[in-house]
Amino acid sequence: MREKKEFNFAQQWIDGLARETGGPKKWKTASILWGLVSLLLIGAVGSAPWVWEYKIKQEIAVVGQQISALGEITNQVKQLNALKAHAEEQQKLLDLMKKSTREPGPILENLKKTLPLGTVVNTFSLQENTLNISVSVPSPVDVARLWISLRDSGMFQEVDIQPVSLQDKVQTLNFNLKLK
Repeated sequence: MREKKEFNFAQQWIDGLARETGGPKKWKTASILWGLVSLLLIGAVGSAPWVWEYKIKQEIAVVGQQISALGEITNQVKQLNALKAHAEEQQKLLDLMKKSTREPGPILENLKKTLPLGTVVNTFSLQENTLNISVSVPSPVDVARLWISLRDSGMFQEVDIQPVSLQDKVQTLNFNLKLK
């Protein structure tokens, strides 16, 4: 049988155009487009390890900064602990001094530890927070050592020394010291 021909020329013209545009040119454009998309996709998948490595390096840098910040905090904590220990020692000394206002024995023991060699305690009395002491010192150099040791002991508010002789002989000194 023969093919029936259409006499609708507009329809024939549309069909002809469709055949022309669906030809090799369309397939060529589509294949180039799919090729570019696949290259981009392969490039994205291929660069994923480098992107991941960059992300990991950035996270490591952030963690490193956080660790260094913690190092500063660690130093501050160490300083705080040292200050607490020093404050506890000072508090113990204060408690000892408060307790010893009734008993002069502990104060006398601490005082003997600070006195230079050759120093002799002649009299010792304790009234509330005031210590009255008379000591004999063999030389002027020992007077200076006595004054420095009393000052640096941390037990007294102020250490005043009376006039001393520069002669190389035994001297007797009287102190009125206020406990801290």
